Amino acid sequence: MGFDCPSCEKTLGTRQGMRQHHTKVHGDPLPNRTCKGCGTGFYDEKAMRTFCGDCDPNAGENNGNWRDAKEPAECRRCGSAFEYYPSNKDGVFCPGCVAEADEFLGTHYAEVHGIEPVEFDCEQCGATSSLPPCDIRQGGGRFCSHDCKSDWMSENWRGESHHRWKGGHEQWWYGGDWWQVRQAARERDEHECQRCGVTREELDREPDVHHIKPIREHDDPFDAHTIDNVISLCRSCHAGVESGDFDCPEPGDVE
Repeated sequence: MGFDCPSCEKTLGTRQGMRQHHTKVHGDPLPNRTCKGCGTGFYDEKAMRTFCGDCDPNAGENNGNWRDAKEPAECRRCGSAFEYYPSNKDGVFCPGCVAEADEFLGTHYAEVHGIEPVEFDCEQCGATSSLPPCDIRQGGGRFCSHDCKSDWMSENWRGESHHRWKGGHEQWWYGGDWWQVRQAARERDEHECQRCGVTREELDREPDVHHIKPIREHDDPFDAHTIDNVISLCRSCHAGVESGDFDCPEPGDVE
């Protein structure tokens, strides 16, 4: 017994094979559900629906959130006409302007809503910057850039002041061969972060050198200072590895 394709009359050995043939060859999946409302066949990718789109009791006017579909509006940025679904606020920007939000949103938002940015002095470098009031309320307004924030954290979040302090290690643990091993690791790794590949020139500084097996896990702290136990990481990747957000790569993994 075979199953004939309704479009080309090719005979397949199984019903499922015939359906797959029709989808791949003719680009049109055959109905796999029968509508409970009108009795017509329709295709549902997950084969779970009991109503077609026209009869679905939760669609269109039958939906509790139905509000007469889309409404027309004029984009306040470029002036073009567009349609939007009603909600608790009016449509303001067309889809094209929304897609370009990274380029205009900050300044344009302040202009449209009359909100002036708040100036502040960076706690690390002292430069004056500005942010919208909402960002200030959410804890912003301390640093002018991610680099300044990282520099401040490196200087202030260490030892017992760090939120992930686990008993730590003494500064003298960084004696012995540490300084030679650190330089050798950077040269071996070509002064690049072994996770993201950023270079010394792009960082404008040497990458950090991270202990793969932490010093505190060695019986003798000086045993941690070996070339096989260290790897070069940029400050951002170093922080992510230390916090457990990233897995520590092996030396030479970077492409």
